Amino acid sequence: MGSITKEVLKVMRNLSNSAKLLLLAAVVIFVGGGVYLATKDEGTSVNKELQSKCTTEVNDETFCKFVGIFGNAGDYKVNINTNDQSGASVIELASDRQGNSSMVVKKDGQEQGSIIVFNGVTYLKDSTDGQWFKFSSTDANKPEVLDLKKEFAKGDFKGDAGQTLQYKKIGTEACGNLTCFKYQVIDPQKPNEEGFVWFDTKDYLLRRVTAKSDGNTTDMNLTYTNVSISEPSPTKDLPSVSPSQ
Repeated sequence: MGSITKEVLKVMRNLSNSAKLLLLAAVVIFVGGGVYLATKDEGTSVNKELQSKCTTEVNDETFCKFVGIFGNAGDYKVNINTNDQSGASVIELASDRQGNSSMVVKKDGQEQGSIIVFNGVTYLKDSTDGQWFKFSSTDANKPEVLDLKKEFAKGDFKGDAGQTLQYKKIGTEACGNLTCFKYQVIDPQKPNEEGFVWFDTKDYLLRRVTAKSDGNTTDMNLTYTNVSISEPSPTKDLPSVSPSQ
């Protein structure tokens, strides 16, 4: 494998890990986890298990209605903007109801890498020729796409150390063309962090999450629309790499 390709893989793995930590901080901790991103179709049932769990832990009827409706998987897109000492980054995520997903990472406006997971197989774009490396499902070096559904499912409305989070209803305000409930999420062990979530008053779907901590800011916006992810082409196999490389 050429040195450029190895660097691409290294960058993507590092960015994926950083992005995962970012999402865990900005979403799982602040939103409270235990939910799946969802598109509310006609006839969609409420996830009673998650709603009941929320009622026990949070005891807020409005917030727990959001959690219950939010517990049915569907298509979604996420745009995450972050700013820290290293500059501005953008992460673009998409997921379809079949479990396929994609992620594009940009730094200061320049694409750093692109990953697609299709039918359980991971593909990484090689920027040198536009072809896609194909990873086996057992390859320990394959890059990861952030899977918000799985990350949310791990949550239990507590912080990363098991501490109880506080969900404070601020009121309602405009979010795009919609009206949203706005909640502040307070972590008693992290007084310097600030997090807010917005979910709309019509379909009770998550629309926005913001987080601030130690000078770093995150602004995540979600849209619910049909997502079509297909197997990338042309593809190529990863060259064999010796353990010392």
